[in-house]
Amino acid sequence: MDHLGAAALEELRATLLAERTRLRARAEAPVADDAIGDMQDHAAEDARLERSVRLADHERRRLQDVEAALARMADGSYGICEETGEPIPLARLRSEPTTRYTVEALEQLERERARARQVERDDDETPY
Repeated sequence: MDHLGAAALEELRATLLAERTRLRARAEAPVADDAIGDMQDHAAEDARLERSVRLADHERRRLQDVEAALARMADGSYGICEETGEPIPLARLRSEPTTRYTVEALEQLERERARARQVERDDDETPY
């Protein structure tokens, strides 16, 4: 975290805290309970509920990322790439304050994941 100045760190902390507040408020917001009439209404309601569940899951994961970033700030490891140990540039942190990787490290991880998925697909296609 030494590469981040106090002002930049405070700016990033404020961004994370604001996002945490927004995500918590959304999680606690009541869900509308509309009356459902016919089958078309049921299908529309099912689709709405499915979308709500997906969004809630995404927001839950995002809240976990925000909390983890705040924890890294507290322990002094914020802004350091978990893969390379290199400082994450301030511009990247401003763009994505929860990031744990430099762009280069993330690209490498994604290439490795893609290779692993391809190997898995190749193994699934191998005749017995």
